[in-house]
Amino acid sequence: MYSGKRFVGLVLYWETAEYLYIEHFCILPALRNHHYGQRTLELLAECGKTLILEIDPSMDAIVCRRKMFYERCGFAKNPFPHKHPPYHAENRGHALVVMTIFLPIPQEKYNDFYRYLTEKVLKDVF
Repeated sequence: MYSGKRFVGLVLYWETAEYLYIEHFCILPALRNHHYGQRTLELLAECGKTLILEIDPSMDAIVCRRKMFYERCGFAKNPFPHKHPPYHAENRGHALVVMTIFLPIPQEKYNDFYRYLTEKVLKDVF
């Protein structure tokens, strides 16, 4: 992501007919609190699809700030237990919290997302 010619951060996402799964989202630490993250999420939301992302469930200071940022941007925590599949065969999956823009999604839509995550996003990782 750029602001003019200045690199400010990175967003990697997967797009389906119904949603955007934000796999990775970061703003350079020195440029945080300048609304780059908020504006990026607003631009992504303009596509009219549900935005989905995952955050750590632990509640250390960094995770709390991250969760509050997403909530200020309109994201809601989903109630489904979620285990992100491993990227490497020797690793195990790990628990994460699924957040979606505006409202939690119904179980059926979560199931569709999880199927997409395992069958498309992580299909050929190992």
